[in-house]
Amino acid sequence: MSIQEENMQAYEQLLPIFLAEAEELFGPKNDYIFIGIGYHNHPPRMYMFDKDPFSGEEYYKVDLYGVGAINDRKDGIFQLSHEVVHLLSPVPQDTDENDVNRVNYLEEGMATYFAKRVTERETADYDFCNNAMLKDEKYFTAYMRYQSLKEIDTEAVKKLRTIQPIIPLIQAEDFVAAGLDVPQNLINALLEKFPE
Repeated sequence: MSIQEENMQAYEQLLPIFLAEAEELFGPKNDYIFIGIGYHNHPPRMYMFDKDPFSGEEYYKVDLYGVGAINDRKDGIFQLSHEVVHLLSPVPQDTDENDVNRVNYLEEGMATYFAKRVTERETADYDFCNNAMLKDEKYFTAYMRYQSLKEIDTEAVKKLRTIQPIIPLIQAEDFVAAGLDVPQNLINALLEKFPE
């Protein structure tokens, strides 16, 4: 078996482990059907692959950036662990900039935090994660915003998701309903839609 085949096989085995860990940290995943991992020449993403017109069941898939993930286990673990967080409460994404389903800084911060946590544990390469986060400032910003929330309450996301389980749909009033004492400026920063 080639190193590329070994890596792809490893990701299939790691995905349910990483997802279980993400559920432990952030609350249970929503109900949908996961159909697998693909490899493409675009940035990693999670997306709705299909929807059954009769049952309404949604089918989601994760695409990893193939060149990086297939050839470099560390990069693949980083990509996969990030996308796993988006599998907690996936929603169809429109291209409309005003799309209420669009991912917010809270979710991207959670995903970046989780990717850093998992990749550092699995690879013991702390520089890799820091460098990856700093390549695109918006991910570092999301990470820092999530860290600010986590410093206030490590269970904040779980509490929020008992009120609104779909992360992109969390509203400012959900923080109050969840019993969280978070400054309004941080709430606004977390709920800001993440730029494409």
